[in-house]
Order: sequence, then structure tokens, then C-alpha cells
Amino acid sequence: SIILVRLDPQHLTAITTTFPNYPLDKLFLAVTIFGNGQCKFGLSDDEVTEYNFSTYNDPPDGKRTVIAVMTPPLPLDEKVEEEEEQQQPPLFQILGQTTLLLERDVKYGTKNRPGKFIAAQPNPQGQEGGGYTRIHQEFDDPRFFFHQGRLWVLYRNGPLFGYQDQIQNPVHFELVTDDEEGEESGGEGKFVAYVKASETVRVCCGRNIALISEEPRVVNGGGGGDDKKAEVGWMPSGALKALTWVDPVTVVDVDLGDVTNLLVKDHHRQLSESEIDKKEVEDEVILLHTDVGRTVTHNHRRLGSAKKPKSNIHGTNGYLVPLPSSGELLGIAHFHRPEHRKESNYALHGHHYTHAFFTIGRQHNSEGDENTSFQLKRISNEFLFRALSVPIGEKESPNDGDIIQFASGLDVYGSDIDGRLVISYGINDCEGAVMTISMAKLQQMLIEVEPGQEVVDLMKAAT
Repeated sequence: SIILVRLDPQHLTAITTTFPNYPLDKLFLAVTIFGNGQCKFGLSDDEVTEYNFSTYNDPPDGKRTVIAVMTPPLPLDEKVEEEEEQQQPPLFQILGQTTLLLERDVKYGTKNRPGKFIAAQPNPQGQEGGGYTRIHQEFDDPRFFFHQGRLWVLYRNGPLFGYQDQIQNPVHFELVTDDEEGEESGGEGKFVAYVKASETVRVCCGRNIALISEEPRVVNGGGGGDDKKAEVGWMPSGALKALTWVDPVTVVDVDLGDVTNLLVKDHHRQLSESEIDKKEVEDEVILLHTDVGRTVTHNHRRLGSAKKPKSNIHGTNGYLVPLPSSGELLGIAHFHRPEHRKESNYALHGHHYTHAFFTIGRQHNSEGDENTSFQLKRISNEFLFRALSVPIGEKESPNDGDIIQFASGLDVYGSDIDGRLVISYGINDCEGAVMTISMAKLQQMLIEVEPGQEVVDLMKAAT
């Protein structure tokens, strides 16, 4: 889940028009995928019927990614006692939702074999509105991040792009009239959300990558005593960056190619077919065919050996959250056991997850200058989210965790000192949940590490 107030309102007109009674600082966006999860794993046919699970093994029309606009029925910054934090009322109500679509303005996918890419397809001749057709598509493991006032979605599409790359696109919102609603609008609200094939960017080759669009800058290096800390100012990063690995901390620049220029051009011109010069469109498509499939290359992380061990920690939320008070970036990562993704008696893939919060930042010297590399700054001990399901015959949920818990949404509501941390996570590859904790508690959980230490240096064998 992310807070809409972070975004430039000019890109959210469709949402603010659809929900005029809600200011942006009261609106949140969430994204989820409906596919062939593990809801029924290990259940007999009778149990599927008893528990009212779907009889489908796969979605009839393929995986579908849905964006929801939500608002909290109660203020998130209301004081909640620690013992009540696991028994919170529902945090959000859904105001509207829509299926995320792909606009087929250029070829989408990296393969050239039939069935391994989606060809560009203009709307049928004479269809009102012109432009290109839009279809729902597999945006797997979707996460939101921000860049230059826009919302982007980070995801995987293994069948079309392979399983090493993570894909990202800016998200566009558009108003629709009543007679245009239906599949495109998901039957809710009066807006659609879509990404353009021409604005596709590939990032290789991390595991659950997180993006960085804001960076701290030391504006006063401090000095004059140990009690005087450097003053930290925040500013947009000159280039989008990606945390591709948590251990060792690996941050690379993301090459957006011409996507940024295309977004500016798209904003400044009217999108009606009558006002678009045909030659300009043709020239753009040629350029985009050249750029589509652009990727980030960099030195791969150390792969581990007897001399250079690594941990099996994997990240993380799609957007590293700035902590202005300390000049750090906050993420949440996880372990699962065993490390492989083979089917077992527990699950189709990984299971027995634990999570840990972490922060990274650039190293500053006494004069306030920065080294180029990011380093691990703080990390928490591992933890579980308490299970929310109540077993049959019981009155409350057990003091235990689900064997599959995957947190991928993180944001701060209010101050990073006394506000609330909003966390969204998946349960058993079947359902989703949102919870909050106080930022004061988070700050207590984070433990400073020595300069140069990585996650693997801090782990201890379980006893």
C-alpha cells in the first residue's frame, strides 16, 4: 500500500475526479494479483467445498492484477496501545478498483517466438477513440514505487521476459464514461489504470528489487562535539536507483532510456487522435522499438564461497522509504526455509518465512562528503506476523504465524519518529493483510551495525 499524497496531483486527476469527497492525504493505493495461489494446497475435494474455496485451479482468463483506491475509516495516527496493535479494526475500506491493463502500442516481450511476445495492435479501424487496444496481462508480484511525482509498478512476467528480470512501467490513470466501463474499469469507479508497452524498463538480475528515487544529502556536516549531528536534507535523486540485493548491499543506476522524455511529451500534448500527427507517432514507435527491452547491467553480486559467504536474505518492498530524521532508507526483507523453491509437504515453493526490517544509507565522512556506495546501517531481529485466521472450534487466532508470509508494501504515515508504519503482506499465497505499528516501536527494533558489516556477518546459528 502507498500514500497518494506523495504523487503529483496532475497525474491523479482521474482518481480525484472519481472520489471528490476525499482529499489526497486520505487516499491510499493498493495492488494485488489474482492467480493460481496456494489457497487449496494440501486440501481434499471435500475440504475445498467445506471451506468454500474456488473450484478453479487456474484463473479462467489468466492472472489479473487489480489496483484498489482505499481510505482508512479511522485516522491511522490515533494512539493505539501496544497490546491492542494485533487486534486492530479493519484499517481500510475500498472505494473503487480497476484491473491494470497493458496498452499494446509496441511489441511487449523479449522473445521472438510465437506466444513469447505480444505484438502491437491498434484499435480496429473506425473504433471511436483510436489509439491501441488494451488487455489484462500477467503483472506478477506487483509493487508500487514513486519517481518524479509519478506512480510506477514493479513486477515480473516470466513467460514474456524470463525470470531473471524485473519489469517496471509508469502507471497511467484515465477517466471513463458510464458506457465505457465494464472489463476495463473492473466494474468499480469511473477510472481505468494501464501501462504502455513502449514504457517498459527491465532491471536485471536481483531478487525482489527495491527502487530509490529520493536520497539524503548532508547540508551541515556537524562537528564541534560528538553531540552535534549532521543536518540532513532530502531531494529527488538525479537518477532512479535499484537495490538489487540486500546481502551484500548492492545499488545500481536504472537506465530509463527515453521513457522520461516520452512521459513529458505525453503530458504536454493532447491525446485525442485528431491532434496527433501521424508521422510523429510513427517516428516514436521506431524509436521505442529500439529502446524497448532496455536493461540494466552491472557487476553481479558475489555468489558465495568458503571465503565469501552470503546469507539467504531476500528483499523487499518496491520502494525504499525515506527516514528524514536519520537520512536512511527503510526496507523489509525475508528469509524462507529451506532456501530452494521445490514443492514439499508444506507448500509449492518456499515456506516458513521470517522478516527483518533494515536501513541503508551512504557513508558520510566528518566533512559531510559522501562515498559512492550504500551500506547497511541498521537491521532488526527476525520476526513473524501473528496469524489472523481463527481455527475451527477456537475463539481467537493462535499465538503463531502462517508458514508463508510475504511483506512487499511499506510506507510511513506521519513522522518517522512518532507516526505509523503501514505494512501490507501476503498470507499463504492466498490472501492479503495490512497492519500498522508505531514508528517509535520500529526505531526500537532497528539495531545499528558496524561500518562495512553485511547481513551474513550478523547472523547466528539457531540453538
